[in-house]
Amino acid sequence: MEEQKNNSSIKWLALGIVIVVLVVVWIFNANKKGSVPVTSSNNATSTSTADVAAAATAQSHFSAVDIRAEGGKFVPDKFSVPVGKILMINFTSVDETYDFGFADPKLGFDVIAKKGETQSFGFDTTGKTPGDYVFHCIMKCPAGGTMEGTMTIQ
Repeated sequence: MEEQKNNSSIKWLALGIVIVVLVVVWIFNANKKGSVPVTSSNNATSTSTADVAAAATAQSHFSAVDIRAEGGKFVPDKFSVPVGKILMINFTSVDETYDFGFADPKLGFDVIAKKGETQSFGFDTTGKTPGDYVFHCIMKCPAGGTMEGTMTIQ
């Protein structure tokens, strides 16, 4: 009985984390596209200084990287992110189906993107040990190919 309660708690915690990440992705993408309103001369849209400062503070907690898989390689195959950032990875498969995952199971990702598709995902680097983390194509690699790259948490 106790084990079932623990499993249920873990599921709810995981769901909560997923929801938080999705909200963060939405906020990050909105800020990235410039959708934060700016005061205009005709007063059609106005934003307080506090709102702009809050948006800038929120954005300072994020880091993003765009990674393409094409020709049997990751481009770029190396990138860095500071500890304490929420990292968003936009993974695009250019010429065939690829997957992206970290060799360290503690990071826990394996994302598959079909040709022409982009998958976005993220995680919090707070509390992660600084150093190099290998990412690679695990299942959907070009025939006989190996793809690998390095994320450095600083």
